[in-house]
Amino acid sequence: MTDKKTFGSFIKNKRTEKNYSQKDLAEMLFVTEGAVSKWERGVSYPDITMISDICRVLDISEHELITASTDTDSRKIKGEARKFRAIRGAWFWIPTVSYAVALLTCFVCNLAVSRTLSWFFIVLTALICAYTFVPTVTYFFRSKRLLAFCISTYLSICLLLFACAVYTGDLSWFLTACIGILIGYDLLFVPLLLSETRISRFKFVISFTASCILTVLLLLNISARHSFMLGSSLLITCYAFTPVILCAVISALRFDAFIKTGICIALSTVIYYFSEYAVDILFGENGSSYQVNFNDWQQYLEGNIYMICLISLLLISVIFIGIGIFRICKRKSR
Repeated sequence: MTDKKTFGSFIKNKRTEKNYSQKDLAEMLFVTEGAVSKWERGVSYPDITMISDICRVLDISEHELITASTDTDSRKIKGEARKFRAIRGAWFWIPTVSYAVALLTCFVCNLAVSRTLSWFFIVLTALICAYTFVPTVTYFFRSKRLLAFCISTYLSICLLLFACAVYTGDLSWFLTACIGILIGYDLLFVPLLLSETRISRFKFVISFTASCILTVLLLLNISARHSFMLGSSLLITCYAFTPVILCAVISALRFDAFIKTGICIALSTVIYYFSEYAVDILFGENGSSYQVNFNDWQQYLEGNIYMICLISLLLISVIFIGIGIFRICKRKSR
């Protein structure tokens, strides 16, 4: 602790800032006015058991009291924390009250005009959906807030779509819409949700695989209402997802990053180069775009460009793999 004179001056300054007299401070600390006077004159220190009470009454930290100095950084942090809590509270309660007022108004209007509740349920589900986005239900969670946000917003969107489907009398598209939205949520949020888990290395593998499965389910659901080449559509979906999932698996493995990049480039290039050929086979189209003739660019322009892109990307992949092998050899030589 600092010398008595400095300590006494600090106590006096903080008391003065609070507009307390020595008598006021003494009454709040349950000591005599003379004891406070002795502290401020540097005659004695307060009893160690009173430190917490002094800090509470003078609104200072124990560190500030012991060092007899104002901890500017700590006070700034506490001030900013108070501002953040105030802003967060306002961000939550202002939209909440606004939604409640809007909901009550629509409730009264619907009853007054239609003598029954009809379009009110669309407004209700729309406001619930809006509420999950702003201010969001994460206000009630101390942890797992992103997970709470994802679940609440997705369910609220589905609830809104269901209300619209019931109101229009057509539920045929409801499940299709829900699956389509779920695919978007999977690609956007699953990698983020898994980033802090033990399986974070495989977050993209899981996300892309789930998207592939959901896309298959989407096609199956659509096929229940519309006739199309389901088998071919399922096969081309799996074909399109194959390089994405394989690249995610390769990226999750533990070896040189340059080699992984080169393999992913080569793999994606080859598979996507033959994607149009796969479509031709599955859907009975004409694969003339794969014809190559560098002496005739007018008739074979598309095939020539495809081939140049294929060769260029394969060369790039070889360069990356070569750099990776060089890095490995260099490390081993050390």
